[in-house]
Amino acid sequence: MSPQTAEILAATQRILPEIVGVRRHLHRNPELSGSERETAALVANHLTAWGLEKIQVGVGGHGVTGILGNSLDGPMLALRADMDALPIQETGGLPYQSCKAGVMHACGHDGHTATLLGAAHVLSEMREFLPRPIKFLFQPAEETIGGAEGMIAAGVLENVESIVALHGWPNLEIGQIGIRSGPMMASADTFDLTVRGSGGHAAYPHTTVDPIVTASHIVQALQTISSREISPLDSVVVTVTQFHAGTAYNVIPGTAELKGTVRGLNNTVRDEIQARMERIVAGVCAAFRADYTLTYERGTPVVVNDATVITRIEAAGADVLGAENVTYLETPTMGAEDFAFYLEKIPGAMFRLGVGTEVTALHTPTYNFSDGALPHGIALLARLALP
Repeated sequence: MSPQTAEILAATQRILPEIVGVRRHLHRNPELSGSERETAALVANHLTAWGLEKIQVGVGGHGVTGILGNSLDGPMLALRADMDALPIQETGGLPYQSCKAGVMHACGHDGHTATLLGAAHVLSEMREFLPRPIKFLFQPAEETIGGAEGMIAAGVLENVESIVALHGWPNLEIGQIGIRSGPMMASADTFDLTVRGSGGHAAYPHTTVDPIVTASHIVQALQTISSREISPLDSVVVTVTQFHAGTAYNVIPGTAELKGTVRGLNNTVRDEIQARMERIVAGVCAAFRADYTLTYERGTPVVVNDATVITRIEAAGADVLGAENVTYLETPTMGAEDFAFYLEKIPGAMFRLGVGTEVTALHTPTYNFSDGALPHGIALLARLALP
């Protein structure tokens, strides 16, 4: 362990009670994507108190940025956290459970924000050791995708040469991190399909063009994209998540609606999926004499970690946590993250921070980012900022 790491760890323990309090306050007071006003104000107030400079609020929505360093010029390392919550009713019974009905931090963004605030606090006490300026990005609206693009459009990557973020992960023990170079998380697109037939009496289906039967065949046919049209070495998921049709037992409706998501780990393959879907839908509808409208919306691209940045995270993780606690992940996840948009612009990486294997899965009503994970995330982010 380097002397700087020892100092980071000592500082982390000194500020930890405050950061735990911040995390629990954020958990109790979650805000949905695009509504992170109070969260942003809390972040800005802390950055101001710790002497960060060039603090900006209202960046790309409710985003907050600040810079720390001896010199504020030159290429910077950016550290990013997301701040928004999810529309889920919390049921865990925590003493600091969400006080807002139907809203909770079910993806751990309270922990991400608190961890980055902790790193900012630690580094504010060690700024004389910083070899380059560090830019802190507190991003809104990750869950609804628009946050990263809004911040990029606002210029947050100006003079930034690389970027790092963490994501709390339930399948890793506290004190461990998971890393990998290349694809880390999947792209995520959505589609809306309306199948138009000709409705009528359910007793006389031969006089109708049944959109339910047509749409049912489409659901099955879409599965052949991943099973028969894409190499098994290129993971693709095409999932229909909604099927809406009909209003009565004895009426064949005129329309049926399908909605779903498309995931992948290869941006080139991703670019081909829409055309394949269009061809399949058109063919099935033609066979059943139906018409259709297909709307395909591109969401987040693949999170592709830069190998050089991963090497830095690996070295910092070994110094802070011990080499035995740095796990190289054999496979990515089909979950998505709009951190990918930053990685389309500059080199960077996202790593997984263990929050404990006993923690329930992400996006569930009992999820809770473990306080025990905070000091490890704080220390590792702070260590990445130092030589």
